[in-house]
Amino acid sequence: MRDVMDPSPGNSNVDDSSEGLQRVRLSDPDDVFNKILTLKRSKLRGLMVIDSWEGALRNMSEDGRRMIESAILSDPDDSKLGVVLTSEGGRIGELPNLVDGILTLSSSELDGRRLRTIVVNKLRGLRIHLDRGLFSLESGRFVLLPKTKFDKESPTKPTILSPIPHSDSSFSTGSRDLDRMLNMGIKKGAFILVDVNNIVPTNGVRLFLRIVNANFVNQGGSCFIVPSSTISSDNVADALRPVVGNETLEERVRIAEFNQAVPPKKWRVQLKGKVMDDFTLFNNVWKELETASTSRMLVIDFDKIVQIYGDDLMLPGLATMGASIRDSGAVTLALASQANKMKEAFLRTADYYLRIESINDTMIIYGVKPFTNIHGIEFGFDKGYPSLNLTEIV
Repeated sequence: MRDVMDPSPGNSNVDDSSEGLQRVRLSDPDDVFNKILTLKRSKLRGLMVIDSWEGALRNMSEDGRRMIESAILSDPDDSKLGVVLTSEGGRIGELPNLVDGILTLSSSELDGRRLRTIVVNKLRGLRIHLDRGLFSLESGRFVLLPKTKFDKESPTKPTILSPIPHSDSSFSTGSRDLDRMLNMGIKKGAFILVDVNNIVPTNGVRLFLRIVNANFVNQGGSCFIVPSSTISSDNVADALRPVVGNETLEERVRIAEFNQAVPPKKWRVQLKGKVMDDFTLFNNVWKELETASTSRMLVIDFDKIVQIYGDDLMLPGLATMGASIRDSGAVTLALASQANKMKEAFLRTADYYLRIESINDTMIIYGVKPFTNIHGIEFGFDKGYPSLNLTEIV
């Protein structure tokens, strides 16, 4: 056995998280047995960690193994000492039938990146709502990635999002963690493709975009948005208004709408679903935004474009328009969930290629271009507006 965490008083050489605990190294089976009995009979409240169970049983007979099992598991109601046994898949005998809980920690790969999973196999006497999740060993500590939450009761007084400043060469995403993952933010004039898995909740994608858009607009930028199929222009405007303000929304945000029945709004761009007409209108609005702001961002859902115009969309001057957008320093942020020709063509010239997925109710994001580790997504609402935090899985 390598380590026993002993609750008895004394100096400790472990870190602050183990303050008040004593680390004891034992190797002889008799010493292991006697130490366990001493701790259990002390009636002191504490936690003993045996790491590892295979180490405790090394060179031990079958009778010795039963003796240690009996010492650990006897008198559970009288003892105030909790016990954690760690095993790496060696001989564990009847322990699974005797202990109160079993957790399995595993490491696998997703697209060549490490993915760590914890599974609750057994938890006696308690109902388990979610029996598995993701975790990280960031900074040498066990960090459980929480289930991603997408909504929070809106504050009585809406709060304008306080932006994270851009640099001279890059735009901030509105998340310091995401900026760090992308090597200091998004380069000016960049094309970004975000590939969203179909099981990712729509609210999660909307929050992600709201943070990016608001951070951009609140620093003098303008934004043209083509929402996804299930999101109306009113829905996007209502979500952005509290974090950018109504005046900014009307001056520097334009949202495409294909429903001709809705009333006109200053921020709404009513498209007809006719390629040439809509292309001309977009060009005019895009030029107007240039006069109203210092920088521009185009946020477009490829699935929506394909739904409206078809997968064989070939606009005269489309390539020229894309080059012009890049040369002006504007950012193009494209989303796609389905495979289509627009996505494939865009990917060939994309500067960033990100993937967003959902695993065990936790949203994750990672970069294909540039290559990054998997990061768990957590949205915060404590500032009165949404924020985005990432935990790298290492």
